[in-house]
Amino acid sequence: MRNRVLGLMTALLLIASLAACGSGGGKGSTPPSMASGGAPVGEQSSRPAPEEAPSGESPSQADPQAPAREPAGSPAVIDYPELAPQELAESPLYREALERPSVIIWDGEPLTNAQPVKDFLAAVEQKKDGDLYIYSFSWDYFDRPSLYYQHFFCDAGDVAYRYGAGEGWNSLNEDDQSYPVYSCTLNEYGYLILKDDFTEPNNPRVVNDRALYSDAEERQRLYHTYIVPIAYTAMGNSAWSSAKEAGNLVWLFEEIYGYENDDTPWDHFGGSDWPVDEMVETLSRYFDDISASDFSSSRKIDYNAQTGTVHYEGGRGGGPKCLRVVGHAQEGDRLAIDYVNYNYATGVPEGDTYRLTVRLLEDGSFRYLTNEVIK
Repeated sequence: MRNRVLGLMTALLLIASLAACGSGGGKGSTPPSMASGGAPVGEQSSRPAPEEAPSGESPSQADPQAPAREPAGSPAVIDYPELAPQELAESPLYREALERPSVIIWDGEPLTNAQPVKDFLAAVEQKKDGDLYIYSFSWDYFDRPSLYYQHFFCDAGDVAYRYGAGEGWNSLNEDDQSYPVYSCTLNEYGYLILKDDFTEPNNPRVVNDRALYSDAEERQRLYHTYIVPIAYTAMGNSAWSSAKEAGNLVWLFEEIYGYENDDTPWDHFGGSDWPVDEMVETLSRYFDDISASDFSSSRKIDYNAQTGTVHYEGGRGGGPKCLRVVGHAQEGDRLAIDYVNYNYATGVPEGDTYRLTVRLLEDGSFRYLTNEVIK
């Protein structure tokens, strides 16, 4: 089971990274960022007034106001009810979203049919009235109900949006200010791509992968089973054929321990000195040929030969990993998984395609073998 504390650390790193390059990030001029689950970084935001509209745009786009009319568009239809917890399905804001032309997102995954999105984009193209509401539900970092909200509206061809946050999943606080959108398209990866006054647009993912890929659930299973345990340390950044090549062994242990448990190594061992024997035992469940000498011989590891421990206080730094499985094949006990890095704000693949190969064991476990660049 994924470590909640490690998840908190990763989420905080994600927020820091998104401030520079991710969805909704920016330097004082962007809307609230969304973490991978679509949750708001905070419930309040000091967003500045929009800049002057580009030359040729109408005054109504420069200072848009939400139309005083009934929402225009097809009501939300839940395609994937099994993904949402019962507590969410019974909440007032979830029921409100169902009555509107909405995209309902739970923990980063759209639950709804894409028809309201298509209706809205058609209204934009035809310069008609249209609305699209996006409700991004999640648990916050303290396991409390959280909601990030956007309302896009087209008023006779002029497109703008408002944003807001939920008080739990019971009531909604919507900002009074509206922000112009100069173009709005749906890309092949299910992201609503926006062009507005801000450097880093907040492009929501509005189409579930299950509607895009026939093997989406198998891709997710492969991702969570084989990539997630060492994603932050060893996936999508280099080729390797052993644990020592995959990255710092202490980092690998820290990440695998977090994947398997509900606490951190610091909680488990009661401090920053971790016994190498237990670290070797953990890593050996995922890699072959791991021994204590691998720790003692590494210059990057603070190893104490007298106590047989490694001193580590954390602080590796870095940013989030956005990885997607794009193919897989099995031959005998060898499973090959192709995957890519992708842009958080658009879903577009970036850089090399990698192939992770693992050996499957009869007891259901596996061993990592290689991580290769294939193109």
